[in-house]
Amino acid sequence: MIGPLLPMLAVSASPFDSDDYFFEVKWDGVRALAAVKGHQWHLWGRKLADYDGRYPELDVLRRLPSGTVVDGELVIFNNGRPDLNAILRRHQQVHPARIRHGSLHTPVHYVLFDLLYHQGRSLLQEPFVRRRAVLAEVLAELNVPQLVLSEGTANCGRDFFKRVVAIGLEGVMAKLQSGRYLPGQRSAVWKKIKPAQILPFVIIGYTSSRDGLHSLLVAHAHRGALRYVGQITSGFSNLLRTELARRLALKRQPRPVVACPRHACWVEPELYCRVRFLQWTPRGHLRGASFAGLIEDRA
Repeated sequence: MIGPLLPMLAVSASPFDSDDYFFEVKWDGVRALAAVKGHQWHLWGRKLADYDGRYPELDVLRRLPSGTVVDGELVIFNNGRPDLNAILRRHQQVHPARIRHGSLHTPVHYVLFDLLYHQGRSLLQEPFVRRRAVLAEVLAELNVPQLVLSEGTANCGRDFFKRVVAIGLEGVMAKLQSGRYLPGQRSAVWKKIKPAQILPFVIIGYTSSRDGLHSLLVAHAHRGALRYVGQITSGFSNLLRTELARRLALKRQPRPVVACPRHACWVEPELYCRVRFLQWTPRGHLRGASFAGLIEDRA
């Protein structure tokens, strides 16, 4: 069996057009790589975590040519769209009976977007456009519904991004067509492009670090009442961390103004900030949130 490889990682970017890049759907699921040797297959994640046994429906992987290593995303589709919460529930199951039940009632699709080894030969140094072409040939010949080639286009990146976001998908991956696969590296050879929202939130608490501020806890008005929506840990400069810690320390109070599961220093809800985030979770919390600036004048 070919040893597990760390997955290649992408940098964040804004929508763009380029003939040098191939634009794919960014699937909302669980990243996984798989290797096949003979009739054995092995599945693993971002940090080489072993996923063997979690998805028995992927036993179809053994039908790939021996010496194959692929990269892709485990996705559960609900009415044609990826259901992130469904795949996360499946992924957390460890009891054999529940795993079997999940494989029958909420089966995963393995959406493949890269081919790293083919019939025992490394394709890591081959350009992406070549790797994808060979992957497409392999999947077309195999014709297994559980193994899906990731959708994409070789042009019109901005338009493709708009169409992807309009139908509720997570975003787009832009991949340099001439780029090599770089295991374990984060590189601009791959770029992830996600939609972002920016909304105002009130600061209800904070946590400290040696540099001053570690995180902000924020709340949002919902149906006429404030509720806790998330903890913000990114988007701060060192100078801003120090300044925010100083200002918030002057507004401390003994209890939070709304129910909050975190431990923090609580403040009067007087200071507002903008928060950039990707989406709301089903429980009404922020996903992919970062600080986007203070609002000095609430009006």
